[in-house]
Amino acid sequence: MIKMAQFHNIKYLHEVEGLSQRKIATKLGISRNTVKKYLTNNEPPTTLNRQQSYRGKKEYSDETKRVLPIIDQWLEDDLKRWGKQKHTAVKIYDRLVKEYNFKGSESNIRKIVRRRKQKLQEVFIPLEFQLGHQFQFDWGEADIILQGRKQRIYLFCIQLSASRLRFVRAYLHEKQEAFLDGFVHAFEFFGGVPTEGLFDNLKSAVLKILQGRDRLEQESFMALQAHYVFKAEFCNVRSGNEKGRVEGSVGYVRRNALVPEPEVQSMEELNEYLKDWCLQESEHRKVPHTKETVAEMWEKEMEYLHPLPEQSFEACKLVSCKVNKTSLVTIDSNQYSVPCRYVGQAVWVKIFVNRIIVVAQNQVIAEHARSYERNQMITVLDHYLEALLKKPRAIRDAHAFQSSEIPEVFKRFHRKMREQEGAIGDRKFIRLLLLHREVGLEKLTQALLEAEQSQIYRYETVHEIIQKLTNNQLNTLKLSIEKTPANLLDYKIKKSNIAQYEQLLGGQPK
Repeated sequence: MIKMAQFHNIKYLHEVEGLSQRKIATKLGISRNTVKKYLTNNEPPTTLNRQQSYRGKKEYSDETKRVLPIIDQWLEDDLKRWGKQKHTAVKIYDRLVKEYNFKGSESNIRKIVRRRKQKLQEVFIPLEFQLGHQFQFDWGEADIILQGRKQRIYLFCIQLSASRLRFVRAYLHEKQEAFLDGFVHAFEFFGGVPTEGLFDNLKSAVLKILQGRDRLEQESFMALQAHYVFKAEFCNVRSGNEKGRVEGSVGYVRRNALVPEPEVQSMEELNEYLKDWCLQESEHRKVPHTKETVAEMWEKEMEYLHPLPEQSFEACKLVSCKVNKTSLVTIDSNQYSVPCRYVGQAVWVKIFVNRIIVVAQNQVIAEHARSYERNQMITVLDHYLEALLKKPRAIRDAHAFQSSEIPEVFKRFHRKMREQEGAIGDRKFIRLLLLHREVGLEKLTQALLEAEQSQIYRYETVHEIIQKLTNNQLNTLKLSIEKTPANLLDYKIKKSNIAQYEQLLGGQPK
């Protein structure tokens, strides 16, 4: 299996530079069949079952490091010379040997010169700001009033270098999932993807800084590049001024869009405001040294952008977790429930900006809204029904059954069934809850209300009502408890302290 960096290079060379499969195979040193495979399938070389692994580039020897600045200077000087009077790799090697007593190999110098020339070309082309060629990215900070309270936010700022169109989106953090999510929204806003982007050496993108401008990039960031087919270029260390377009843009947004501090009820409301503000700005702001507005230049630039892929990138952080004995996984100090049959198993968790998705055996087993508070336990009642069948008395105190959002008819019905049948009533009530997996929550609620009107609190009565509501499609009293629910009874407790977790199954808190 090839690595993510090779996958990105295959797509870039084919879709951007237009090379044939044969030339790509020759350039990358891989088989033509491998190139054909990944171009045909268009699937990145990663799965949920593979751990991420990174292998850094081989460090240069001390002898080679000694002459690298000399090589860079000669190549930069060549940029000012006539094309037919520039250094070749062989000439550079000969000069190093004669003038600097270099003891290294000629083949190594040839490789270094080839990489250095490529980097110089990539750096100098964006300075002309060709339409569709480059964007620049940076993070910024600001304060807003969120639900009546001051909140520090982080601004994902990206700007097209040619048309000067900017896109801004706000997040509660600068974590990798926010970084990736921002590009999904930005490229959709732009209507396409530029050829390359200019970045700082931020941790969301760079795993390790290597020699010169070489970087060992985060695998998720390389996957983003492969999906949208663009290349990342990085500023020199402590040289953020190299991306002056967006550096100035961050301050401009802060001063003009966020003064006075916006008062919003949600981050979604804020981001709609920022999107509209960017569009309005583009209509009346001029592109420097032209008579055209940003919007008019953007319309021209869209013709040069690479088309968006059919599907959006899955902007998430992927981590492996073990389900604990209370059927919970822990993410950023918060705990989220999964079906109890997965207790003790290892699962994958996809951490998005606004949600948490849990995956086992390549199937989604749970999904929750993401909490940004700390030490919270977020549970779904459906996840514990199999366990409650074994411990039916625990239903009274079960954590997920205490939500104020659960319809009162469920609680009233349970009290009546327990009054009339004791412990057997608990078990039958849990079997009633399981019915939602067959018919959905709406019909189950309707059936309970009809039975309550008749003052009959029996499992059999509710079952008969559901059969009528579903035209006798409910054929058996013995329901499959292993079936993945189609309509979860997803009333959740979002603000409960983890110290109370033992109540989940009717125990006592520690």
